[in-house]
Amino acid sequence: MNLKYATIHFQIILFFVLFGFGLSACSSITASLSGREEDLASISATQNLLSALEAQNSTLRNFKGIGTIKVWNDRKVQIDERVAWVGSLPLKISIAVLISGYPAVKLASDGEWFYYLEAQGNQSYYKKIRTADANLKRLISIPIGSNDVLTLLGGRVPMREHHQAQLKEDESGNGYVLILKKRWWGTIEKIYVDDTMSQVRQIEIFNRSGSLDYRASFEQFKDVQGYRLPFKLKISNDDGADCQLDIDRYWADVSVSPSMFVLNPPE
Repeated sequence: MNLKYATIHFQIILFFVLFGFGLSACSSITASLSGREEDLASISATQNLLSALEAQNSTLRNFKGIGTIKVWNDRKVQIDERVAWVGSLPLKISIAVLISGYPAVKLASDGEWFYYLEAQGNQSYYKKIRTADANLKRLISIPIGSNDVLTLLGGRVPMREHHQAQLKEDESGNGYVLILKKRWWGTIEKIYVDDTMSQVRQIEIFNRSGSLDYRASFEQFKDVQGYRLPFKLKISNDDGADCQLDIDRYWADVSVSPSMFVLNPPE
């Protein structure tokens, strides 16, 4: 009898042990599946956002505009003038800074050469450099390429080549941030979007050392001829340089000619 009861007691204990193990295993499997579903949802959201960014204003090629450009260096105003531009994606741009209505400073790129012309009284300074992506630091004190400026003016995001993309909630609690990383480099770009992930608020571009090259903030958008375009754009860095462009008029799908993006030396 004692042996029989001992056997029954052992079977009851074994049942509860196995039952408890089964619950634990099921719980572990459920947690694993839940985590995988969250990962898949995050990957899907990241891919959808990347696709949306690529598609933004993708059919816009030629445009022009006029507005006001302000440049600060260490909080001191360096430029506060009218500015006009013509752009033709992906490589061609022409910018004129107007002083008293006269184009005192001109910059242009035809995709092969970069041109700079500055009029100073009776004298002029002219430069021609063989490059498709000239640095505009001379104008706005920020090391940003002409291609990036053209892309931003077209209401698009300059997308750096990357090997990994990660979407996270913005630590500020305002929307999300898409982090692009490059192998052996680390974070190369951050793209901040609103809660609906439908509008870009800001981008940050980093160099190989991890330092910020520049940040660009879209502060106002308007719809022009079916395109969503920036009407207030700020570009800055961590060295005290700031540039703000306030756009008054914007024309999309304009006609352009190659001569618009070439500057000849002064006579």
